Amino acid sequence: MFARDTINTIVIKFLSFVLLFVASILISNMGQAVKGEIAILFLVADLIRMVTYMGVEVALVYYLRKGTFDYDAITRNLNSALPILHIFWTALLLPLSYWLHGMGIFGNIRFVFIASCFVIAPLLGLYNLQIAILNGAGEIRKGNRVSLFMVAAYLICLMAALYTEFSETWEVIAAYCCALFASFLMGVAINWNKSRSRRGFEFRTDVVIDLASWGIKSQIGALLRRASYRLGLFLTNLFVSLFAAGVYSVALNWSDLLTIIPLTLYYVLFPHASGREREQSINLINRVSRLSVILLAATVVFVCICFPIAERIIYNPDYSDAILPLFILIPGAAAVGTFNILMGGTDALGKPIFGTYASIASLLSTVFLNIILIPRFGIIGAAVSTSLTGLVMFGVISTAYRRISGSSWNEILIPRKADISFAIDAFKRVVLKEKA
Repeated sequence: MFARDTINTIVIKFLSFVLLFVASILISNMGQAVKGEIAILFLVADLIRMVTYMGVEVALVYYLRKGTFDYDAITRNLNSALPILHIFWTALLLPLSYWLHGMGIFGNIRFVFIASCFVIAPLLGLYNLQIAILNGAGEIRKGNRVSLFMVAAYLICLMAALYTEFSETWEVIAAYCCALFASFLMGVAINWNKSRSRRGFEFRTDVVIDLASWGIKSQIGALLRRASYRLGLFLTNLFVSLFAAGVYSVALNWSDLLTIIPLTLYYVLFPHASGREREQSINLINRVSRLSVILLAATVVFVCICFPIAERIIYNPDYSDAILPLFILIPGAAAVGTFNILMGGTDALGKPIFGTYASIASLLSTVFLNIILIPRFGIIGAAVSTSLTGLVMFGVISTAYRRISGSSWNEILIPRKADISFAIDAFKRVVLKEKA
């Protein structure tokens, strides 16, 4: 089941990346300033979503796989708790964002665009929640279909929006919101027949407290990681220009290639490792980590060769200034890729707090480095800071995972011939069975 889910997820994520890559090109060709503005708005929306949901998506996967609470109890309680969370956090964060905008924190971005993030965020959260429910119920491949549908719908809506008379930023926002809403409805339709009782509402204090307490431990770390890894983009807009932020965001997009496969593996690893005995989980985590090292090395070569060529061919504005920042970002992005695997390990072993510790360390380092380097060196300084931050994150989580699991560096990072044979055999079994 793990091999089948992994291969299915890798294929779906690859297709999703291709579609998102095309969408990214369309946005990039609108101009560097629009590209930078969209990147910052989507970052703000995702941060709002992460604060609002307080990690319940991750918590419900863990508790469903462990069997602590049943499907009905969790989903009915979320039907009651999530609207309350949305109202509370919007009432708190919307005035705060208005005040920050008045202080000039968002640069030249209009507040109406910042306010639109409070529409994007709940849609993004509801979409992610449906996928999390499917993952927790062991339906990872169905969740993959929903995610692929969302990306395809986004690209279609974006291409359609380009023929409207809206401003370019509004076109992208509208396309994204439509895709998220349609994908949320698709997820609801798939989940609808699992149990009629999930259609009701309930508020059991023990369920809500357990979901929130476990989720917060994980979500604080995820929030800090997201903020620290993208702080350079935000501060580039603040200290340099929205134009420079657009160029830097292209470098970030390409460096994110190095995290796609590890994130995909984490996506499958976490629910599978959570449902196994401790030693079985550790062996699985170590093997996945070693295999990810091979895949990361191949991805590094691909990115270094392809981007300088692609920059001249597929981008209409000049993004050549993104080449050097991308090369600087690569070591940190590779470290973040392995970090995601090991964080999945600590989460699956019931220790999500270590991901938070790594995130606190990364946030402290990135704030210090960005404030010093960006005003002096622009996007080069942002790239150096972000890359070093990735290395800090990996250093903290790898140390923690080794203590929890008792694994050595060789067991975590040095690929073995048996790992490659295992991956090939698993691929053959799945592919041949699918064809049969």
